[in-house]
Amino acid sequence: MPINMNALGAETPWAQVTVTQRQIDQLCSCLEDYNPLFLDDEIAATSSAAGIVAPPTFINCFRDFKTTLVLSEAEVDLPLLLHGEQVIEYFAPVRPGQTIWHKIKIVDVGRKKSRTYGELDFFTVLIKLKSENGERLVEATQLFFVRDN
Repeated sequence: MPINMNALGAETPWAQVTVTQRQIDQLCSCLEDYNPLFLDDEIAATSSAAGIVAPPTFINCFRDFKTTLVLSEAEVDLPLLLHGEQVIEYFAPVRPGQTIWHKIKIVDVGRKKSRTYGELDFFTVLIKLKSENGERLVEATQLFFVRDN
């Protein structure tokens, strides 16, 4: 089933969440990434980060909003979804205890040729995170392909 090309521009509203050390711990455990900058107060405090920071891929903890947007707007059959690439740009660290706002927008849709799968529909999402006072924290783009049935 092809994706809905009219999904271009669809976006979630800004949503608020408080980052917890537990979320960071769980992500690090799943990734088997035990970097002390993510997990150890004492070591992180003496680093240039001046405290614990979330791992770079922490933005993926907000996947429920992305999934909702993709399902409702792009009309994607999730078993056919392939992750293409991801670019994450950090402007300021994300820390435990911090309240952040995030939103996701579909910024590109179309069809491309793949060496492995032939012609595929694709879409790109832009994920934005900002602090309570509006400071830009993270912007990321993620490209997804959708295989034909």
